[in-house]
Amino acid sequence: MNTAELEFNIIYTPDTARYLAPLALTLLEYSDCRYRLIANGCDADERAWLEKFCERDERLSYRCISEDGMIEHGDALNILQAEHDGEWFCAMDSDILASGDFTEQLAGFSKDYDLMSSCLPVWCVDSDTVLKTGFGRLQGTHVELECGIRIGCTYFIVYNNAVINEIRRTTGIGFERYYWEDLPAEHQQIIEKLGVRKTDYDTAIVMTLLLTDQGKRISYVDLPSLLHLGGISLAERNISRQLVRGRVDRVAVRLRNTPLGRLVLKYGDFYYGNRYIVEDVSQRERLDLASRARRRGVASQYFYTLLHALVDGHHLPKLPFVGNKAVEDSLQFTSDKVTELYRQPGIID
Repeated sequence: MNTAELEFNIIYTPDTARYLAPLALTLLEYSDCRYRLIANGCDADERAWLEKFCERDERLSYRCISEDGMIEHGDALNILQAEHDGEWFCAMDSDILASGDFTEQLAGFSKDYDLMSSCLPVWCVDSDTVLKTGFGRLQGTHVELECGIRIGCTYFIVYNNAVINEIRRTTGIGFERYYWEDLPAEHQQIIEKLGVRKTDYDTAIVMTLLLTDQGKRISYVDLPSLLHLGGISLAERNISRQLVRGRVDRVAVRLRNTPLGRLVLKYGDFYYGNRYIVEDVSQRERLDLASRARRRGVASQYFYTLLHALVDGHHLPKLPFVGNKAVEDSLQFTSDKVTELYRQPGIID
């Protein structure tokens, strides 16, 4: 693969472009790829700003996918993939930045896989990545099933375009999210044969499972020099009620420097998980969902506040208490890189 021929689609939803687009400058610095910045539901002023931003470099281009309301992410990917005629269809989330070169790894994996993905959010832990067999919901951070099936994610993708064209043509399934009851019977049969019947499937997962049944080569690859903030759009939309945490977490923050801090957070996962997660799932899965929602919530709110502070000139927020040192170290490292970037002259003009 010649990475200079790759063009990544990066989608910006309303009120995010001015705060997130500067991250693309790190992608330009550490790669030879091209990047197409997509306005999805942005207003006229934001579209004009994003189009002007793309004039900074010849490897940036602009595309507006919708002026009248935001299109769902899976539908947006369907549109972008359908109009692409290159060998590889590439896309990545708008809240990803580079801290070093990633093209050598990227080029090396192309000959081995039909679908490659990367860039789990920096707040993820190992238990987020493998879906346990008894769990009923298949979310975006699950890149592998306990049975060994690899499904990858859509945060950062390099997909063989001919493979995607064919599966969409023959099955009518693309990048959409699906609930089980909405799937055609023939696709349900295939997924049940794989042993992956679930309540719901995140973006592109059903398509990936159908490709798995066809023997296509699917992988998740760790690209450590790419840092994915994760969940900024959720913060922008005030996050779902699953992420609303109160008094218990405030107590945990006050105890963050004691062994009790983490214990209180775990109790909070139990308390808020049972209070707010309405799905009919096991207690074990409920705790797993609550823990992931908590980490996603505090991290996305932190980075949302940090970016707005850097762009709008406010005081910088304090690093959140997550109860996991590895995650907190990752948040700190990523925060330092973001702050360093946005404090460079001319970055946010």
